Amino acid sequence: MVSPEPANGARASTGAFARAGWLRLRFADAALEADFRRYHLAEFLPRMRKSLPVALALFLAFAMLDALSLPPLVRDGVLGLRLGGIVPVLALTWVALYVRSLREWLQWLVSASALASGLGIVGIIWVARVHAFGLPYEGIILATFFSYFLTGLRFVAASLCGWLVFLAYVAMELHVGLNGDTLLYNAFFLATANLIGCFGNHFLEQAVRQNFCSMVQMHKLAERDFVTGLLNRRAFSTRATGIWREALRDGRSIGIAMVDVDHFKHYNDHYGHAAGDVALQSVAHVIAEHARRPLDACARYGGEEFVVLWYDVDADHAMALAQRMCQAVQALGLPHVASPTAGVVSISVGLVCTAVHNAAQWDAALRAADQALYQAKQQGRNRVCAADPRTAAGG
Repeated sequence: MVSPEPANGARASTGAFARAGWLRLRFADAALEADFRRYHLAEFLPRMRKSLPVALALFLAFAMLDALSLPPLVRDGVLGLRLGGIVPVLALTWVALYVRSLREWLQWLVSASALASGLGIVGIIWVARVHAFGLPYEGIILATFFSYFLTGLRFVAASLCGWLVFLAYVAMELHVGLNGDTLLYNAFFLATANLIGCFGNHFLEQAVRQNFCSMVQMHKLAERDFVTGLLNRRAFSTRATGIWREALRDGRSIGIAMVDVDHFKHYNDHYGHAAGDVALQSVAHVIAEHARRPLDACARYGGEEFVVLWYDVDADHAMALAQRMCQAVQALGLPHVASPTAGVVSISVGLVCTAVHNAAQWDAALRAADQALYQAKQQGRNRVCAADPRTAAGG
């Protein structure tokens, strides 16, 4: 599969990122939010894989302490919850972190594991209370901080786990009849731990989202042409290679158009380079409007030359797209008094549409489109010329 372009999110400004993502912890653009969640998973998956074994080791250590220090009636119930409930859940969650097909569900799985662990600790305290044994409740506070800061849970999931465990603890203590003053202080400290966890986790996710925004902006600068905003040649090459492999795998055809702005040197000489940049931007906008599907791509290839790739098109469809693109550029009506072709800015297009047979065929297809562009210029410009598909097959 072709990986999603970060440019989906790059449409927004940094200010829009701040309003939509940093404060509400959710980007308004659904594609951008999906990109962020993949980024968040990639950043925190190593942390999850390291923190869960630590949690397992701690629970096992507490189990040893329970076995050595608790009276038999309390010990059996507590060890049953630790070793028969919490430890297996954590172990299964840790294994799930290495199963690629479960990646999409890891936030749910880890949050369910954290919630189960917290409720298990509430159960351990309940066993002690039922047998009138004064087991410290502070283990819940340790589990709370662990869930907020070491599991890789995002704010909503971490907060939901923390406060559900808090409510379960308060309900349990009310049920067993804990002294009111003691319950008040315990609940106050546990609520304070949750508030600290909420603020800390929120700030952490804000920072991660800000880093993601910076990465998207840097990626945009690295892969986009400064004048037109289209992909630059290097970024197009990377993206086109991925699309080409997708077409090879799915048995789809590809259309490639090499585009040249007619007599652009004369335009610059007559109107100046600033006006030339504006004209290139206008042409680029038209080209981008004709390559809008997810697996289409377009780029500034160099100077006044552009390249367009259309995924899953036949020869007639590709020709119709190229001709509409030509007509749309001419319809801009940008004066070009130095052009002997049209009197307005126009383009010439070399087109090839080919079935994809192998990865090495890409270079032959580009050469065929370039040769077709040369023919369009030779025939008078402001037109589309199509190459023989056999030349694009390397034959």
